[in-house]
This record gives sequence, C-alpha cells and structure tokens, in this order.
Amino acid sequence: MSAAMITRITNTAELKPLAATLHDARFTADTIAYDVAARTFTLTCWVFEPASRRWQAWQLSLNNVTDCRVNLREKVCYYELATIRFSERDCKLDLITHYGIEISLTVCKLAGALTNRGETRDNWEDPK
Repeated sequence: MSAAMITRITNTAELKPLAATLHDARFTADTIAYDVAARTFTLTCWVFEPASRRWQAWQLSLNNVTDCRVNLREKVCYYELATIRFSERDCKLDLITHYGIEISLTVCKLAGALTNRGETRDNWEDPK
C-alpha cells in the first residue's frame, strides 16, 4: 500500500471495510488526540501486514466530533482495536477494543479519513 492511500469516511457503509482494515490494529494511549476547538479526533494505529511481515502505520481522522470520551480502564503497553460501531440514531461512534480502554465519540455528521502514513516497523516493540 502506498503512503498516499486515503480512504474517505462519509457514511456508515464505508465503516465496514475501514473496521476490517483496523481489526486487531495496535495503538497506545498517547496516539489518541481530540482537538475540541477544531472538533477533530485522530488515532494512529499499527496494522500487521502478513505479506511484508511488517507493521504499517495508519491514521484514523474524524471531523465534526462534538464530544470525545476516553475511559482508560487499564494501563498496558498497547491496546488492540476490535471494531468500529456507529449509531446513526445517537450519532455515536464507538471504537471497540479487546481490553483496557473505551473510546466513544459523538459526531454531528460522519466525516473523516483513514490514511496510510507510509511508515513501517519490523516489530511492535521497536520504538522506531
């Protein structure tokens, strides 16, 4: 995948392939960013690519975020994203993890992007 690969998020149908791409992606609490004034949320994740046997960096960016709740239940080295769930009725976007952290966003409109940052690492443990 090229560094310029961007997947736009404008509706719920586009969330399913995005969630599949980020399934089991790893991230740390310090890569979660919410800018209240700009109403943006970003999360940088690392996805293991079996073909290259390397970890690829992806950035999830969401616009129109009116509220961001991060509940850090457990401090661990990294968290793993299980799926992304969106409720149109409540305008809630939940980033569901396997353990340790809950991330829930309120959006006024679903808009954002998933971008391949063009960065790789051989091992997750490497600080790079």
